[in-house]
Amino acid sequence: MTETEQLCRLVLVLLLVLTSTQSAWAAGPESGLDALRKLLIERLALMEQVAAYKWNQRLPIDDPAREANVLNATLARSRAAGLDDGLARRFIVAQMEAAKFVQRYYFETWRKEGVETIADVPDLKTNLRPRIGALSADLIVSVAESRSQLAACPAVSILMPVPEKLLRVPRAWAIAVKGVLGEQMVCS
Repeated sequence: MTETEQLCRLVLVLLLVLTSTQSAWAAGPESGLDALRKLLIERLALMEQVAAYKWNQRLPIDDPAREANVLNATLARSRAAGLDDGLARRFIVAQMEAAKFVQRYYFETWRKEGVETIADVPDLKTNLRPRIGALSADLIVSVAESRSQLAACPAVSILMPVPEKLLRVPRAWAIAVKGVLGEQMVCS
């Protein structure tokens, strides 16, 4: 790993630590599965803007090197929050896959519609990534705090319904939720 990559990883971890405290405080006293659902929605809803930035800049959706760095940094954060590696990895990878699914949906839509550029797109590095990092940090804490609730059937009924903001990408929502619930997608 190069010195630049190490520095980027350190900055990302510090950003996650600093922003998780601020955004958790701003979110208020809400806790439990409802809070987890809201964080999942908010993070995934940002992916249309991420797609728009990448579309305008002609950037690829996939960035394996960045994804590996984010995964490693987020796994470290998850361990610190008390999540076991299996759950943390499943959760983190699912969130990244759901995000890429949303981005692919919009790329395909814009391609079909012949869209050249998207107006008023926030900057990926200075605006969107810090917001996504803060939400990801809050999600880790929320998953850790909700572990006991996630094992019960009510978790499925609370988390599974596709939110209105994401009706265009219900598959992305299913991917994100499966990352939280694992194989427990149906209750009897």
